[in-house]
Amino acid sequence: MTPAQGEKVAPNSWAEKGIALETVVSLFAGAGGLSSGFAAAGLTPKLAVEIDRDACATYERNLGSSPLQADVSHPETVRSVASAMAGTEVSAVIGGPPCQGFSTAGGRWAEDPRNRLIFSYFGIVDALRPRWFLFENVEGLLTSGGGKAVVSLVKSFLERGYSIRLAKLNFAMFGLPQTRKRVVILGNRLGLDFELPLATHSFNSGKHKSSSRLPASPSLKEALAGLGEAARTPSFRVPYRSERAANPYDALMRGAATDVSMHYWAASDLDQERFRHLGPGQTMKDLPEYLWHTSYKRRANRRVMDGMPSDRRGGAPSGIKRLVGDLNALTITSATTREFIHPSEDRPLTLREAARLQSFSDSYEFEGNAVSQARQIGNAFPPICAEIFARQLMQADAQFGSGAAINVGPPRLIDYMLTEAAGMSPALRATDEALASMTCNQLPFALAAE
Repeated sequence: MTPAQGEKVAPNSWAEKGIALETVVSLFAGAGGLSSGFAAAGLTPKLAVEIDRDACATYERNLGSSPLQADVSHPETVRSVASAMAGTEVSAVIGGPPCQGFSTAGGRWAEDPRNRLIFSYFGIVDALRPRWFLFENVEGLLTSGGGKAVVSLVKSFLERGYSIRLAKLNFAMFGLPQTRKRVVILGNRLGLDFELPLATHSFNSGKHKSSSRLPASPSLKEALAGLGEAARTPSFRVPYRSERAANPYDALMRGAATDVSMHYWAASDLDQERFRHLGPGQTMKDLPEYLWHTSYKRRANRRVMDGMPSDRRGGAPSGIKRLVGDLNALTITSATTREFIHPSEDRPLTLREAARLQSFSDSYEFEGNAVSQARQIGNAFPPICAEIFARQLMQADAQFGSGAAINVGPPRLIDYMLTEAAGMSPALRATDEALASMTCNQLPFALAAE
């Protein structure tokens, strides 16, 4: 059982009971990006839960265990998970609920039913009472519902006895070759103060950059180096350009592989004409209008309530975009192989290239059709980033056996970071003010003013 608030915990008392940071449960496990990163750190999940059949098959193929295929929001799933872990002290629950409702690429409706899955996460947390949890979602979470969504989320963790840190991070800071901004909430019910992982790399995707003396995260060109010429046939396996890796990231992705699957592309003659007209960084709006997609024309010229066309407001979609080889890639999504054009070749990115940019090794195989594979890749937590979080969690948890007694005080929001920019939008400022009041309040959370 967890120590009560205010109780002094003797050094190594958990270790003496045989409790170690080793029992992990992965929710919304997807294709296994988060789980494989934890496994690389020595924390292979004992149980994973995922609703998508193809993602379950991908997970089993690559991690060697079969997830529970179930809907986390269903009460029966909670009972099944609790039964499976009965008698086991759970070290950590990890996972990122589906986030399309909060995504800036979507409508971001606060009442979107998909967002209910976020709060279903708590059903499992209540049932398992893990020492730690790791929660990940898109940056749109911070302003959804005028900030009420993330404030409610933080309150829910605090009410359950967890002290937490919250931050919006660009995963390029961990050596990922793409800009990928995500909200991460990490917490424990041990009364431990802790830090989130520090940056290991600087990065530059054009719009988003962080200059420092840290080594640069791989550029798009570096991340894709070494892969052979993309095929036009899905079933064809493609050998590497040479036996020797082109750079350290290429070597990391190769492992012991000698060739790759999923490295193919398809495009109509009209699409290839579009590609030929695009220079680095250019999008659909830079093409002659006769080459615009019909859907792009419709969306680019839509008007909002004040009558101004959205293309004058920066609201029009890019449609397709040629990436810049010397920069980090843009955020990989399920639409990457339809929308992102190779920096120097007149073709879209392949599924294997998208997987590489998400840091899946070249030996990682994805089940299902191309649409399903693209969705699994785009929705994943990048494995190399997951491993960094796993090691940070292990290091923080080790404080329990460090020789110093732990004072278990009231749960609290230790700290939060919503942006590294100098300014904030009005919506983000509202979230900031709400969270600031929670960090400053010294009363036990249950007595804090709403």
